[in-house]
Amino acid sequence: MKQYEIIKNGRCFYHIVGANLSTACDRYAASELQKYIYEATETFIPYFSDRCERRSAEILVGYETRNGKAYVSREELDSLGEEGFLIRTCGEDILITGKTSRGTLYGVYAFLERFLGFRAFTKDVEVIGHTESLTVPSLDWREVPDFEYRDAYFRFAFDGAFCAKNRLNTTLGDLSAEKGGSFKFFNCHHSFDDLIPPNEFFEAHPEYFAEVDGVRNREQPCLSHPDVLRIAAERVKGWITEHPECRVFSVAQNDKKVWCTCPACRAVDEEEGGTPAGSILRFVNRIAEEVEREHPDVLIHTFAYQYSKRAPRLVKPRPNVIVRLCNIECEWGDGMETVAARDPKGACADFLQNIEEWSRICNHLYIWDYAVNYRHYLQPFPNFFSMAENIRYYKAHGVKGVLQQGNFSYGGGAALDDLKSYLIARLLWRADTDVQTVIDEFTDGVYGKGAPYIRAFIARMCEAVKGHQMTLYDHPDAEYLTDELIDECDELFRKAEEAAKSEEEVRRRIAREHLSVAYLKAVRLEEDSARAEATDTLAQRIRGERLTEIMERVNLEDSFEYMKRSRYAKDRQGRYRMYYIVR
Repeated sequence: MKQYEIIKNGRCFYHIVGANLSTACDRYAASELQKYIYEATETFIPYFSDRCERRSAEILVGYETRNGKAYVSREELDSLGEEGFLIRTCGEDILITGKTSRGTLYGVYAFLERFLGFRAFTKDVEVIGHTESLTVPSLDWREVPDFEYRDAYFRFAFDGAFCAKNRLNTTLGDLSAEKGGSFKFFNCHHSFDDLIPPNEFFEAHPEYFAEVDGVRNREQPCLSHPDVLRIAAERVKGWITEHPECRVFSVAQNDKKVWCTCPACRAVDEEEGGTPAGSILRFVNRIAEEVEREHPDVLIHTFAYQYSKRAPRLVKPRPNVIVRLCNIECEWGDGMETVAARDPKGACADFLQNIEEWSRICNHLYIWDYAVNYRHYLQPFPNFFSMAENIRYYKAHGVKGVLQQGNFSYGGGAALDDLKSYLIARLLWRADTDVQTVIDEFTDGVYGKGAPYIRAFIARMCEAVKGHQMTLYDHPDAEYLTDELIDECDELFRKAEEAAKSEEEVRRRIAREHLSVAYLKAVRLEEDSARAEATDTLAQRIRGERLTEIMERVNLEDSFEYMKRSRYAKDRQGRYRMYYIVR
């Protein structure tokens, strides 16, 4: 096999070349290639435009560079979609390209990963190999992602550089055009209140809202009322005009457990097999049809959530409609297929049935999945292997997009959130990625000499929850959390910090993750005064790490009071919920 010597013993034999009229993202891709090769080899590869004459063998960035079009057919480019890439050796040259600039950028990072060991583990921690030579074999390497939409919904994973380097197109990522842009939603949440605001319409037009037990209710709109359809469609089209940078707009039920049962809505739902998804989807389809006339590339997003998760019998989503299932009722100690086999009538079995039903009728079936404990953000939620099993199931059943929601509060979290974000990125690009390999490389790169102990902690926690019901709202008295387990994990973290004591930044990273075990130890104390003292000590550490929430949407100081008030922080009377929308 022919070998391509780009750099040998510190001497460069190639130039990096981009098209004269290349995009900002193509230019960024070429400069990233140049930067990281220099970081690895300490040898500078010149980078210039193809308006300059050829001076040596070249790395062509983008198919429009020089004679790149001669090396790749139109059919091959189209097969890459919006985000796939192709890396091909052609004569003496090497072509890195996508059909789009984002695909080209992803190809550059894949090249750096494969041949120089580059990894962007977190927004702050990157590694790359060091070598005096860079040689690659003959290549004809093509990749396209397993999912069209890939979102790690964690605060630190919104960093644009982290997203680009790990091929996440998350809607909230700070992804400029230079970094390839994102799969941008205007809103990806419950939006009926935005479309038909009760404060604006309910007093004058109660008939616009859901009839529940014969009484009009502000919590959802009436989807069979023609004025509701007209107002909502006009508002969506206004959003599209005002936000041309966005591709997806939500027409989605409110997060309330009621729906309209007026005679017209009830008749539709009964005709559709008794599921409120019938009236929702017919409403969404009408808006999507209007939008498509003026904006054929825009997608309309809706939920199949709680009361609407069963697919309708007759109506099918239009091709420009995204239907997103949410598995909030499920459990994560094992993969959902394993749980469903154990409990064929349980929530996981029901959810898998929902996926199979919707996948038969939907072009864009997405999943909203979950990856932390929302009552106790710091409580360990060891779903690393079960998440991978679920993602593989999603791929096998035609799911096109996945969001894994974690701790999105300002300041980020601990509880191995950074590892989860990195693992999510890997699995959503390639669902067959080996989880243990990712855990090993991440812990080595981020926790240094403490890595073996962190891996032991992960293994011990995963072992503890296997076969148990682990939900999003477990308290610290869950049956899988024993005193012996917590003491064992506390000791593993102490050993990890001791092993890394000569590397202060690494030791600090470990100490941040140690907060999970410290939280469990504090909140499980039975005696009130001891728990209050432990809480005060822990609060200092949490503030020092600049965490802003340790319980979802609960003021931090209130969280500390709940810890002191009751064992396991179960008594939360008098609390208020901070409702904020992350955009």
